Amino acid sequence: MSPLERRAVSGLSFIYVARMLGLFMLMPVLALENDQLRYSTPLLLGLAVGIYGLAQALLQFPFGVASDRFGRKRVLVFGLLIFVLGSLLGAVSHNIWGVILARLLQGGGAVSSVLLATAGDLTGERHRTKAMAAIGGSIAIAYVLGVALGPVFYGFSGLTGVFLAAAGLGILALLPLWKLIPPIPRNAQTRMGSWRDALRIFGYPPVLTASVGIFILQMVLGASFVVLSPELVKAMHLPDAAVWEVYLPVMLLSVAAMVYPVMYAEKHKRHGRMLALSGLAIAGGALIMGMLSGRFWPVAVGAVIFFTGYNMASAILPSMMSRSTTPEQRGAASGVYSLMQFIGIFVGGVVGGWGLGIAGERGVFYLLAAVGLLLALHSWSGKRMTPLLEPEELKKYKLGRSYDIE
Repeated sequence: MSPLERRAVSGLSFIYVARMLGLFMLMPVLALENDQLRYSTPLLLGLAVGIYGLAQALLQFPFGVASDRFGRKRVLVFGLLIFVLGSLLGAVSHNIWGVILARLLQGGGAVSSVLLATAGDLTGERHRTKAMAAIGGSIAIAYVLGVALGPVFYGFSGLTGVFLAAAGLGILALLPLWKLIPPIPRNAQTRMGSWRDALRIFGYPPVLTASVGIFILQMVLGASFVVLSPELVKAMHLPDAAVWEVYLPVMLLSVAAMVYPVMYAEKHKRHGRMLALSGLAIAGGALIMGMLSGRFWPVAVGAVIFFTGYNMASAILPSMMSRSTTPEQRGAASGVYSLMQFIGIFVGGVVGGWGLGIAGERGVFYLLAAVGLLLALHSWSGKRMTPLLEPEELKKYKLGRSYDIE
């Protein structure tokens, strides 16, 4: 990459890390506040966990279109300021409805599609895949750090401290827009694709496979955080503030365990098979935690297996989606992918809260196991859903070549 391209990718990755870190830090600790927040119920708690995903899903395309008209950086600043406002509201809220509104505002800063479009503006076609891979990797880093650091901030200053940390990260995310990311030429901004294009891309097999896969995966994530932190605290006999002592080694071990399967999938194009394996790992880990709830080692081992499966899938899916589309349509495809991603988080949080109220913690773990099996089945069949398409068939999607993801 050229120096300008490296600056752009570094700055955009930093924005992704800062913003998503602020969101992910809240995921493992919200459930710990169920008894402290006024008017809280399991269903409302699940809504608080997942509602930012709904706001993200609804606003991805409007933000992308606005960035075409008003400029990328202006829309990025606007979205990040909304995120900061929501974080500050969460810091002063002491009832579940205030937290729900705060999470809704956090999600209202839906700039993921704008960041992807900016990456396309500032990188040449030759290096665009590298740029997308770097940005995708930054999201994975944010997830791991957020799950590990959220409980640390919670231990020092409770939920207020976590929300304040998220606000601070949102402010830091503004800095690269002035200091690091190069100016974007007006004529370099290409459109993300119309709604008609998006609907057409929904039917393109690789994007369909990846989008449905990320929906299922993020549904698992949203539902898991309704029960996972309380279960880890109970099994390890730790105070709530010390839950980070469990999350940190669990996440480090799971990241180490997922490296080889991801490398194997990329080298041999066996994405479908590795995704199926990740679904089985999610199902197996959830089943262990559900059947042996409250026991130290089974829950610890189950959590490592569960997150290994999640991290594998979260690394493979965006790569599969990006590599199967041309630069001209990658923005629209990324918008579809992001839409399904955040809808999955919302549905997962609500379903997890509903399941907790109906069937208790074990019932939610069994539900997670079932969803993990669904991901495995979808991914295994995905190799049949993404054949090498003939050129005349590709024309109706306005896309370029495909590749076999078996």
